[in-house]
Amino acid sequence: MAQQLWRADSQHPQDAGRRMTTPHLSKSLLNNYRQCPRRLWLEMQDRAARKKGLAPVAQAVYSADTTKRFLDGHVIGRIAQACWSEGVDIEKASWITDEDTGQRQRDLNYATHLTYQWMQDQRRPLFEATFQHQNLLVMADVMVPRRHGHRVYWQMIEVKSSTTPKDYHITDLATQAWVAEQSGVDLDSVALLLVNKGFELHTAGDYTGLLGLHDDPDLQAQVRQAQQQMPTTLRGAAQTLALRQEPRKHQPGDQCTSPFECPYIGHCTEKTTGQTTGKTAKQTTPQPVPIRFYNDRGGAKAQTLIDAGHTDLRQVPPATIARLWNGSTDTHGVNQRLAQAVRTGRVVMDRAGAQAALQTLSWPVQHLDFETISFIAPVWPGTQSGQHIPFQYSLHRQAQSGQVLGHAEFLDTTGQDPRRALAEQLVKDIDPRCTVLAWNDSFERAVIRDLAEQFAELRKPLMRIHDQVQDLLPIVRRHYFHPNMAQAEGSTFSIKTVLPCMAAHLQYSQLGTVQNGGEAQLAYLLAAAPPGAEKEPGQTITPAERQQARKDLLAYCGLDTEAMVEIVKSLK
Repeated sequence: MAQQLWRADSQHPQDAGRRMTTPHLSKSLLNNYRQCPRRLWLEMQDRAARKKGLAPVAQAVYSADTTKRFLDGHVIGRIAQACWSEGVDIEKASWITDEDTGQRQRDLNYATHLTYQWMQDQRRPLFEATFQHQNLLVMADVMVPRRHGHRVYWQMIEVKSSTTPKDYHITDLATQAWVAEQSGVDLDSVALLLVNKGFELHTAGDYTGLLGLHDDPDLQAQVRQAQQQMPTTLRGAAQTLALRQEPRKHQPGDQCTSPFECPYIGHCTEKTTGQTTGKTAKQTTPQPVPIRFYNDRGGAKAQTLIDAGHTDLRQVPPATIARLWNGSTDTHGVNQRLAQAVRTGRVVMDRAGAQAALQTLSWPVQHLDFETISFIAPVWPGTQSGQHIPFQYSLHRQAQSGQVLGHAEFLDTTGQDPRRALAEQLVKDIDPRCTVLAWNDSFERAVIRDLAEQFAELRKPLMRIHDQVQDLLPIVRRHYFHPNMAQAEGSTFSIKTVLPCMAAHLQYSQLGTVQNGGEAQLAYLLAAAPPGAEKEPGQTITPAERQQARKDLLAYCGLDTEAMVEIVKSLK
């Protein structure tokens, strides 16, 4: 190595955290800058405020999907390290005890010292090897020594819980490799360690074959090319951090959710009239209704109106809408109703058409909703990476008069494979004479079909249920539109969008910690705690946490089918 990472005259590592400052930027922070400079600025302001005990300019809010992705990353990282049994974990070894407080804390300066020491050994792979150059510090997932003649080089491996390479994987590797090489490390190649799609677990805990190494020449060239942008990227990040005011010129756009949702998206999309002073609350400014349509591929038709000078969907003449959406398909009909509802501010509903569609069902109907969990590293034998495993369902029975006749539910939180118990109970609960209604039935059908393929002795009754399933969503889509649906944050016809429009007394926001499918997965991990899926082995979950998670799961899944009951009442 051309350059030492730790000065020979350094003091004891326990003194390093007090004597040296932590670098300002990490790989993650630099990625935040690449996504949006405003995100980086807000995150650094947030950190500085928390350190001083002050309120941040904006509060980061991480979605359940983001949290689940972090968890998957921890699990895959742990499995990856098991591929090199002789590896040295720099991260684990760099925790020290503060002499003043007695608290354990990570000392990144000591981590660079340990990295240098073990790289001198030149024989053992390193996990979380830590490198610093200027004000940028990175930790490489895996560093593997490779001997070429009398000289040792290193392969840098980035571990990802993905099945295919992504653009941000390249910039991740470029950042890591650039800092390592600037620190004097001789790299001979870089690589991605990715999940093999379709991996099936045969023996609990045996993940042989789950991960595959990708180190082809194209990857090397892409990383080298991306490294050339590093000085420019660092300068831009430094300029952003030097700003005294929030860089509001970076307005919300596609970057807010690419490659992942920004935790400050709520802050940046907040619409107010001026500043809040004293006890005066923020006042909402009436905003134009954006030009946006349902199922408008590429936003082409919306762009046609924008190019013609339209800025508010309410102001677009009916004749213009009629020319734009003049077909007879569902999409054209939906957008005609959408534009009418927005323009008039009133619900557009074809009650006779909705009632006629409901009349074709076999009553009493049974409203069914599943909750599933997927593991990037499967935990139960016979399951695959990314497979949706059902662990819960809710079933409401409703008479043609609208009356609720009963409610059945299933939730397995034993931590064992829940599929057989769920399938057996489902067969008992479903009346074979009556229609089963789902919201976007392709998901429920797929779950039932997978269960039928797994359990041959239950195949016949399960496929009978499969064939009973019909979709409530198209009935709503063809016959109903509320003005608020045009500006919904989520999908126009998500049940969470439609429900408050039809039954204002029922709100997902009134639920506890589980208000969407991503949060349901996290709650299941708390309630069931299946071995192998935890962030850290031996993670402690209290009985109270398990009980609350189970309670929240039952409430959430129950509301999904209660919502369908209320929607049917509204249509009738």
